Amino acid sequence: MGQSDAALYNHLYNNIKTEGSVALLGFPNNNYFEGDCYDYQLDSWEINSDWDLGKKYDTIVCLRTAYFAKNPEDFIKRCYNQLNKNGKLYADWGLGDHWRYKNFKIGWNKDGEHEQAYREGNYLWSTVWCDSFLKDSQYQLFQKSVIKYGYNDVKEAIFKEVPKVLDYKFIEKYFHVNFTLLTLWSLERPQLYILINGVKK
Repeated sequence: MGQSDAALYNHLYNNIKTEGSVALLGFPNNNYFEGDCYDYQLDSWEINSDWDLGKKYDTIVCLRTAYFAKNPEDFIKRCYNQLNKNGKLYADWGLGDHWRYKNFKIGWNKDGEHEQAYREGNYLWSTVWCDSFLKDSQYQLFQKSVIKYGYNDVKEAIFKEVPKVLDYKFIEKYFHVNFTLLTLWSLERPQLYILINGVKK
């Protein structure tokens, strides 16, 4: 979690309902949800490894972490395999989150600058895309908010600046899935958050 925690608090807690046994991926502590923490800092989980949690869970929550996945399809499949029957997956991706950088960009890689966070060489690689985003009011607000940075087409920028874009249809192979979008700081350094909520098929 990071600078956007306070602004995201209500959004996340209104949309995430944990049940049964819970695995928290990318959490070094239990400040947000109750469950078993797995994180690089705990030396218990690395998103770009051949990870296995050692047991199955009823709910997996992975926040502010999925965009570090070089292979988001593999991330989705591993979450699927770690869930019990009818298990729930909550994962989010962010765009435009560049407080650490002078130059605003929608994606992670632009003009030779590849975004990284938390430790040296920990690059951001992926996001998720669904054409239904285009009709969402929060997406449209984000689109309007980034015009001042020279972006007239958010979708085009995503596919240009994000090394790996996960097709929403891929998630639908494994989960009955829904999404919610939220735009933050629309007047300055706008960010778009994409939260998926999936039930294992």
